[in-house]
Amino acid sequence: MDQLQLDLLGVLGQTSVSEEAGEDGRGTDVPDRGELHVHLNGAIPTSSIREILFDEATVLPAGFELERDLVRKTPCQSLAEYLKPWQVLRLFPRKRENLDRLTLTVFAGLEKCNVRFVELRSSVLYLAALQQCSPAQALERLIDSSGEAAQRHGIRRGLILTVTRGDYSTVNLSTLLQAYQDLGKPEDVIGLDLAGDEEMAYPTELPSLFKKAKDKFGLGITIHAGETGREENVRSAVDLFGADRIGHGTAAGKDPELLELLSTRGICVEVCPISNRITGAVPPNEAHPLQQFRRYGVPFVICSDNPEIHGRSLADDQAAAMAEGLSIGDMQQQYEVAKRHSFIKDLN
Repeated sequence: MDQLQLDLLGVLGQTSVSEEAGEDGRGTDVPDRGELHVHLNGAIPTSSIREILFDEATVLPAGFELERDLVRKTPCQSLAEYLKPWQVLRLFPRKRENLDRLTLTVFAGLEKCNVRFVELRSSVLYLAALQQCSPAQALERLIDSSGEAAQRHGIRRGLILTVTRGDYSTVNLSTLLQAYQDLGKPEDVIGLDLAGDEEMAYPTELPSLFKKAKDKFGLGITIHAGETGREENVRSAVDLFGADRIGHGTAAGKDPELLELLSTRGICVEVCPISNRITGAVPPNEAHPLQQFRRYGVPFVICSDNPEIHGRSLADDQAAAMAEGLSIGDMQQQYEVAKRHSFIKDLN
């Protein structure tokens, strides 16, 4: 699908499906939605970001322009370009009340899009540094804040703790797991995620730590893999990390044996159609591997990744999936698929 097709379909245009459909967000005639792959910082409305930055008198990085660099609505030249908003997204909230403020706006957006349950991702450790508290205190604050916001908007939510690839990933994971245990292994925490640049090396013991956490605590494992074109990362996520789900996984569409593996083991791929086009995970002259996933019987869920950075919503990602060849029937089945593969217990 080329850029012209995307623009004509409104996927990367200036108007979102939810805006066209009105306040109820029913742009693709889907009454209920589940969201399994969304990052907290990527789901904060830009208006709220500006207000919090002003309130906390945050100094922006040199050369960073909010109008230009906070959103990513068109295809980027590189993953580094796509990730530029995080230069600012990791600078707040320093105030406890602003954490409450941003979680409320995130859940208000989810409710508007008919999301009934969500798995929200956050690294937590940056929050501890910003608010000058222990990782356990930061995790407790996030649990309380997101829990109150979720309850107010009638949404079930679970938290996924994210670790970024790199030299310190093992230390960071151990720190997060210790905070989780210090709080008495709260049911609010449902899984672990590995994210970041897939070309970046990580300590050899990291996969075993993920698998031990899965076995010991019953946490679900989702790994960002195959987003940058390396199908071997998807295989490693399955074989080494014990992944229950794969984040993005677009590269897997090029490897029939890998597709068979995912299908046989019932490993769900978290597909983020708009993000995949903007990051270049799926080039403009290539078809999205969604059809390959369906052809091989690989389970998948449509997700939004960083909806406010894209100026979009989960409804728009579902519309984008239809533009890639899926049907309204496929979208209407997504809620049940998401429930089946969610790490949140007792969804009904």
